[in-house]
Amino acid sequence: MNVLNKLAEFVGKNLTYIVVAVVVAAFFQPQAFTWAASKTVLLLSVIMFGMGMTLRASDFALVFQRPKDVFFGCVGQFTIMPALAYVLTVAFELPPELAIGMILLGTTPGGTASNVMTYLAKGDVTLSVCLTTATTLLAPVLTPFLTWVLAGQWVEVSFLAMLKSVAQVILVPIVLGIFVHKLVGDNFVVKFSKVLVLVSAFSVLSIMGAMVALNGAKIIELGWVMVMAVVLQNLGGYALGWLLAKQAGMGDAQRTTVMLEVGMQNSALACSLGTLHFTAMAAIPGAIAGVVHQTTGSLLASVFAARASKKEQAAAPLAKAEFAD
Repeated sequence: MNVLNKLAEFVGKNLTYIVVAVVVAAFFQPQAFTWAASKTVLLLSVIMFGMGMTLRASDFALVFQRPKDVFFGCVGQFTIMPALAYVLTVAFELPPELAIGMILLGTTPGGTASNVMTYLAKGDVTLSVCLTTATTLLAPVLTPFLTWVLAGQWVEVSFLAMLKSVAQVILVPIVLGIFVHKLVGDNFVVKFSKVLVLVSAFSVLSIMGAMVALNGAKIIELGWVMVMAVVLQNLGGYALGWLLAKQAGMGDAQRTTVMLEVGMQNSALACSLGTLHFTAMAAIPGAIAGVVHQTTGSLLASVFAARASKKEQAAAPLAKAEFAD
């Protein structure tokens, strides 16, 4: 277990570099990753089950304790990112296969990587976990509905088919994970938490690798256009998420959290849904986002962590003076 703990810590600290390495490896050695293409639903279900295993009833208490923060975080997730996806799709005149992929990237919930980035950025980790959980549980309805509304002009979208598949790969595994957690107890989950991290990381990396392996040549052909669209959506999500939290009267830590939650999407889910319901090309925006979101999230986490540290250092002398008085 000691070896697994160290490996999990290494993966957590270096996930951005590992994602980039997997993408490069999948491009030059696609045969090593194509096996995962037919297993994306299973791999995503494993990720969601792992997420459910880490949850307990108390994690949902924040919804009632701080409803305003949770409400605005969820609203930002399912309005800002879908709107940006639609605007950028029209602006860049993306072909239908990529348009649906971009819309899917915008309508998926927040990814668990945002929780790690929030921790590194010294944000509100409790709020981050609650928002990721809440948006993920809302996704079985909102992701198919928003995709149907926004992408219907490019391709035929079956709302009911997407509703069914998203519920199968998100809702069922999460509920099962929560049930198993309740069955085995907190001590068991804590003991094997690092194993869950490694299994989830392996599943995410496998999905990303498979999408790049299948679409590597197309990604190079599209070049800056697709990358620019994903980057602009990502950065726009950060900026508008932060502004929304500021307008809602949240503190610095909460603004940082909402910013990262809104800007960082569940790109693995976007890849899976694109491949499952449309074409392999529909997974390209999600595959690119897997690299972009990890990179920008890491950079932002560093910047905001330094900012928080400076504020803490500046406030320390004042706190000592007040204590002395």
